[in-house]
Amino acid sequence: MSVSFKDWPVNKQFMRILVKPDTWLLNPVTMDMAATRSYVVEGSEKAMVIDTLQEDLDIRGYIEQCVTDKPLVVASTHSHGDHTENNTFFKDCPIYMTEKCWEEIQAMKKNGNIQGWNAPADYTPTIIKDGDVIDLGDRKIECLYFCGCHAESSIVYFDTKYGCVFTGDEFEGGQVLVMRPTGNNCIELYRDNLLELKKKLAGRATCICPAHNGAPIDIAYLDYMIEACEQLMNGAEGSTDPFSMTWGLNPHGWDAKHVCDENTRRFEYKGCSLVYNCKRIFYKDCVEN
Repeated sequence: MSVSFKDWPVNKQFMRILVKPDTWLLNPVTMDMAATRSYVVEGSEKAMVIDTLQEDLDIRGYIEQCVTDKPLVVASTHSHGDHTENNTFFKDCPIYMTEKCWEEIQAMKKNGNIQGWNAPADYTPTIIKDGDVIDLGDRKIECLYFCGCHAESSIVYFDTKYGCVFTGDEFEGGQVLVMRPTGNNCIELYRDNLLELKKKLAGRATCICPAHNGAPIDIAYLDYMIEACEQLMNGAEGSTDPFSMTWGLNPHGWDAKHVCDENTRRFEYKGCSLVYNCKRIFYKDCVEN
C-alpha cells in the first residue's frame, strides 16, 4: 500500500538548502524537478515566506518546526496557484502581494478551479507596489515592479542585506515562459523589464533565486538573458520544439494548452531559455485587434 507524501512526517516533507545566511530554499519532497520552490528569508524580528506553493504538504508546519520560530509574513511573487494556493494556511499572518495579484486570485475564486488551481482567497492581503520596503528587523526587502511577461501580477523581491533577487517565474534557469497573451507582452518588453531591473540592482545583487529549476543563479545570467532577447530582436529564431528536460518531463497541461501553438518557439542562448510567441517580438506586434 502506497503512502502519499502528505502522510510523511512533517520534517520529511521538504528539503531545505541554505542559499545565503538565514536564507532557505525549500524543495518539496514530490521528486518533481520542475516543482515550484519556496524561500524563507529570516530577519531579527520576522521571517518571510516567499511563495507558499500548491503542494499537498504541510509547508507551514515544516517551516515552524524545521526552519524558524520567528513570526511569519508571506510574500507572493504572482497570482498563479502553484505560488499562492497555500496562502490560506497563513491567513493569520501578513500576506503581501500586488493589487493585480489579488484581483486575479479573487477572479480564480469567483470562477472556480482554473487551470488546475484552487484559490480560497479567504484572507485579506496587504497590497504592495514598486518601491515599498518590507522590514524583517535587521533585513529589508525591497519590492520591485516587473511588468510581467509571465504573469501581469508579478513583482520581484530584493533582499538588501545579502543581495538575493527573488524573481518568481519571470526569471529562472529552466525556461522563462513568456506566456501572457494580451497587452504589450512581447520579447521587447521582457528585455526592457530586465534592463530596468538591472539598473535598480546595479552593484547590489549577488544571486538570483527563482521559483523553478534550481537556485541560486549567478547574477551574470541577467546579462545573458538580455542578450538572448536582443538576439531574437535581431532576427534569431528559436526551435519549434518548446519542451526542455524540465518542462518536457512535466509540461503542466495548462501550459501546453495555453502557451503552445504553431507560433510557440524555444530559444536557447548561453544556458538561458525563453519559450515565446514568434509573432510577439516587438511592441508593434502587440497592437490589440
